[in-house]
Amino acid sequence: MNDSKINELFQQARLLQKSREIKKAIEVYQRILSIKPAEKKAHVSIATAYFQLQQYPEAIKHFEEVTRLAPADPSPYINMGAIYNRMGEYKQALNVLRKAVQKDKKSADAFYNMGIAHKGLNQLSMAVTAYKQALIFDNDMVDAHFNLGNVYLEMKNHTQAHSSFSRALEISPGFQKARNALKILDTESVKEKAKRSPFGRLVDESMLRKKGASVSTCDLSAEERANDRREIHKLCGEITEITHTIVEDLKKGITPGLLNLNRCISQSRKHYSELDVIYSTFQKKVKSLTDMRKLLKHRMLELSSHEELINSRGAD
Repeated sequence: MNDSKINELFQQARLLQKSREIKKAIEVYQRILSIKPAEKKAHVSIATAYFQLQQYPEAIKHFEEVTRLAPADPSPYINMGAIYNRMGEYKQALNVLRKAVQKDKKSADAFYNMGIAHKGLNQLSMAVTAYKQALIFDNDMVDAHFNLGNVYLEMKNHTQAHSSFSRALEISPGFQKARNALKILDTESVKEKAKRSPFGRLVDESMLRKKGASVSTCDLSAEERANDRREIHKLCGEITEITHTIVEDLKKGITPGLLNLNRCISQSRKHYSELDVIYSTFQKKVKSLTDMRKLLKHRMLELSSHEELINSRGAD
């Protein structure tokens, strides 16, 4: 008898929800729960209705009940994460979304909502990682491409932003926000190009004279010129080697290290045992990168000093 009554009430509530009579629908769902308090479907439906009314704490309360009724289900955690994001409580959103990822390591929705939370906390690199992870599991998630484009835009990475917005339009040609974003991006690119002088490498002698600089050339002997070239060749070779090392460190050390850290944090307890080791390894990579940057700066200063030394001979 109860089951037939509950089915009847569900039909009634759905019709009310469809007619946008949300408060009345909630009353019907409450009647269902008074008959059967452990009715999971009713908790999900009433939580959705509260969300529609922007009564977020009430919605969360019912999704929390679903986590008790169905402990293995990642959906209520994802939904709570989305609600916390809507409330601007991004740290709390990440806490529940990590639990969702524990339940389903391939949940595009969980990683998508993590991207929103990281962006809200201004953790832009982590937001990029989360959105990319979402796209690994659902490459047609248009909102993930669009949001990723916005993060790249904030990071001033216009090339990647353009790629993300373009991909969003490929998936959804009528997506006006992505089209508008591309127009803005193209306008900014034109402005940037207009600022660049095609003669940027030429010396402005009037400016040099204002700064007291000399444009004279120095008279070197054949031996001095050969030594000069050898020194410049040596320094430029070292600078090239160091820059290649820095690029490789970024590709093979820093980026994978960030992804490993994000994986451990996302999957919480299961991978906390690895976190210390991974963090320690990441710190070593960062230190190595910092040392290489210092070495690069030192070599650049050496090159600059050598140039000044040679030029000073012409000023004697």
